This record gives sequence, C-alpha cells and structure tokens, in this order.
Amino acid sequence: MKNIHQLLRKLVFASFLTLTSLAAPPWASAHSVPLTIPHPGPYRDPSMWPRGYYPGDPLPPKTIYLTFDDGPWAFTGQLVDILKEEGVHATFFMNAFDKDHPNYANIHDDYLFHFAKVLKELVADGNVIGDHTYSHRDLATLTPQQIHFQLYWLEHELRKVLGPQMPAIHLFRPPYGSPWLGHWNTNAQKRKVTKALNGQFFVMMWTIGWDSADSIDWAKGEWYEPGPRYHPNTPQYKAKMKRDIDRILNRAHNGASGIILMHDTHPTSRDSLKTLIEILKKRGYRFDTLDNYCRWRWGPHVFDQARPAEAVH
Repeated sequence: MKNIHQLLRKLVFASFLTLTSLAAPPWASAHSVPLTIPHPGPYRDPSMWPRGYYPGDPLPPKTIYLTFDDGPWAFTGQLVDILKEEGVHATFFMNAFDKDHPNYANIHDDYLFHFAKVLKELVADGNVIGDHTYSHRDLATLTPQQIHFQLYWLEHELRKVLGPQMPAIHLFRPPYGSPWLGHWNTNAQKRKVTKALNGQFFVMMWTIGWDSADSIDWAKGEWYEPGPRYHPNTPQYKAKMKRDIDRILNRAHNGASGIILMHDTHPTSRDSLKTLIEILKKRGYRFDTLDNYCRWRWGPHVFDQARPAEAVH
C-alpha cells in the first residue's frame, strides 16, 4: 500500500510539473505566471499556434475591438481624431511601407517617419500599436532570418520615431493572416513562423465575418486604384460605406462580440467610422484595445511573461 501511495504522489507531482511547464515559458518569472488562465480557449499545438486570438476564441461579452491595418497613411490622423472625439481607443497594426503598393513601396520614404506627428498623437491618446511587419511580407514565404528582420526592424524604426513615447510592442498581426488563415499554408510553415516569433508576440487575428471588407470591396478610385477619385457624396462611394457598415452591424447583435478589421488606407473606413461607433454605442457595446483583451484572457500580468525584444543584426 505504501508503494502505491508513493507512486500516486510521484504521478501527481509529475502532472503538476507538466502543467506548469506548459503555462510558464522559460523566460517568465515564476511570480508572474497565473496558476489558471481566466478565459482559456480551445487547445492548439503551441509549436504551430503562438499564444493569441484566433477565430473561435473567447471574447468578453458585448465588447468591440476596433483594429486598423497597413498604416500609417494619409487617413490615420483623421481616424485618431474621430476616436478621440468618440472617447474610444483602437489598435493599429503598422508597417513602414508596403512592398506591393506602387505609391507606398519606396524604402527611402519610410512612412513611419513621414507620419511621425500622427504616431505620437496616436500613442498619447491611449491607442495601441501592434507589429504588422516592416514591409507587409507574407511570413510563410520567408526564411527565419527574413522573418526576424521583418518583425524587429519595424520596432527599430518606430523607436527612432517615437523616442521616449515608444511603447512595448506585444501584439502582432500577420499580413494576409498567413500562415494561420486558410488551408493553403503547411504545418512546417506554421512551425517556422511560430519559432521565429520566439514568444515575443501575441498573434492577434480578427473575428471571421467582422472585417469591414474595405480592402476587397473597393469604390473605384479609392486608395491607389487608377481612375478618377470619387467624392464622398457620389452614389458609388456611399454604397460602399453602407456595405462596410452593414457587414459589421449584421453581426453585432444579441451581445455578440468581435475584433473588427479595417484599414487606415481606405477613405471609406475613415468616413464610416463615426457612424459605426455611434450605432454600436446605442446598442450597448463597449470598446477596448487588444492589449486589454490579453489581460482579460490571460490575466493582468500576462505581458510580464513576454520575452524582451531582440536586437536586429
């Protein structure tokens, strides 16, 4: 009987070590790691799925997370003004430039520096900056060294722009959602990118169906499309704004929460933002940023567990 009790104690202790080793990465301080996760999601293989938000993960009730990709751009400052006027904060996933954008792919005209004043206002107002890679590359197609450069060179440039206002960057959204969106990426690509992230970032996808579709449903002339630019009062422009707003509002009912994906680079997103916020407020929704989502889901000290940013060589 004594031997059986000793065996049981060993098994319980071994189980405890296994659980704590999963919960606590090796760079985390022991006191910062919660024994339980407040709002755990479905299990995913951590070698292919870094910690973060993926479609189907839990969200707090009746909460909206506004997120904007691909900035800074000519409309970012106006988005920040609207957010400030409405008393709402958002999360902005930044690039320095876009390799595929014919008017935005000049490495010598880094848009972080071009919109330095806007970025400082964005941070001062309480909005959150996330990493969207240096030049909007599909990480699944890159080498580990190239991935490392894309992640950390953006922060290197941001630090030069923001100086003492530079926040800690914990959030990352991969361009095109790759390699975690869709079924065309391989497990090997997921492992490669996960390893390159190295525990530094929380991957923040968006809620499927809650993207405004601003980047795939364009009014002709918008962004860099050839042809005359539409004035906001034209029927085509108004029709796109209505489609973008309706796409979100059709999902924001019965208390359903969502992470909304929009883009700094589309004037229709700028022009629909105020209306969208005001309608959602009337429906009783609250707004928050994705860093606070991480605190809600994993506990208030979640960022104490993040590995310090690495230098770019």
